[in-house]
Amino acid sequence: MTHATQLLLQFVLSAVSVLIVAAVMPGFKVKGFGASIAFAVVVAIFDAIAWHGLSLITWGFTFVTMGVGFFIINGLIFMLATKVVRGVEISGCFVAAIASLLVALVNTGISHLIH
Repeated sequence: MTHATQLLLQFVLSAVSVLIVAAVMPGFKVKGFGASIAFAVVVAIFDAIAWHGLSLITWGFTFVTMGVGFFIINGLIFMLATKVVRGVEISGCFVAAIASLLVALVNTGISHLIH
């Protein structure tokens, strides 16, 4: 499988995870699969910027807050992504932080089922 195919599969998997979490979590709404794909791509880009491009700041913040900063940063990434992607709504930063954690867990679970 090529790298491009793996990347596309990861975006589809993340989009499905977003849809699943949005279906069960109050305060997190996604209008459809297209919005969830766009959201997954935007979150991946923002994650790359935050955790790789700004790693000194983000990892420092996470360390100083004893891990809580990780959830705050991921929540902010989800909130910021809703400003870019139409069709995705999150009611607040706390909901965004919990949603980001749940999406990661669902994504991991689906990945283990597939492989």
